[in-house]
Amino acid sequence: MINLWYSENYWAHSATCNGPKKVVMNLIESLEECKIPYAVNEDKYKYNYLIQYNQDMYSKHENLEHESCIIGPQIWPFDSYGQFLKDNPQYYRKLIVPGESVYQSFIDQGYQKDKLVKWPVGIKDINFERSGKVKFLVYFKRRKQKELQHVISFLSENNHQYHIFKYGSYSQDEFYEQLQDCSHAIIIDGPESQGIAIQEMMSSNMPLLIWDNKEWEEMPGLMNPVPTTVNYWSEECGEKFYDEEELELIFNKFMTNKYSPKNYVNRELSYKVSVEKLLKIFES
Repeated sequence: MINLWYSENYWAHSATCNGPKKVVMNLIESLEECKIPYAVNEDKYKYNYLIQYNQDMYSKHENLEHESCIIGPQIWPFDSYGQFLKDNPQYYRKLIVPGESVYQSFIDQGYQKDKLVKWPVGIKDINFERSGKVKFLVYFKRRKQKELQHVISFLSENNHQYHIFKYGSYSQDEFYEQLQDCSHAIIIDGPESQGIAIQEMMSSNMPLLIWDNKEWEEMPGLMNPVPTTVNYWSEECGEKFYDEEELELIFNKFMTNKYSPKNYVNRELSYKVSVEKLLKIFES
């Protein structure tokens, strides 16, 4: 039913399992779980999904029926290929963006609004039996070292155990081991387009305390509205705070309340829900 177009070279620079690779892995797993036929880099079925858009995918795109093509989320809007997509919306059915922040950013940059659609790749169903002990997974990515140090000091002063994961420095197996061993997570992360690792924590039913963002410090003004670590979120997933002073104020509430992030993932981000949404994009 769907031809998937991508190149593993897109993530070959990374020794660990990064976001672009996880998008492909989760998409394939979700199609297989839902028994949807697919082909890889082969024009076999009715629908074409170009997950990436670079020189290689541009060349393949030329030879496909344009109305059958959806493209994204791995699009860089500032290179010549991203510019081509902005200037030529007649050459594809839809552009996929992974969440609200990127959606608003593309609109601000002049992409045709009715050609954009928000679609997050599905999240694996993760089930663990935990011991009941309190231990924190501290997830650190693209933030200031002093912010990490503040959280570590806070946890140490309150006699809490923790394990630190720095993005790009752990394997997938190590990540899942800590998901089982830890009971709660504190996220110190920059703005995310989707945030698959965080959503896998949610799928394991791990309550999250998010140190969220008020601005995009790496690339000021790139994303509007104000970017966030969690584009997919509800109060059942945990709590958010925005500065050092708020951590202590919200921590007791976080430890006292009961959360059910897995329910949110099952309802909004499961493999089944994601595949259903993808097929509707092709059929709309």
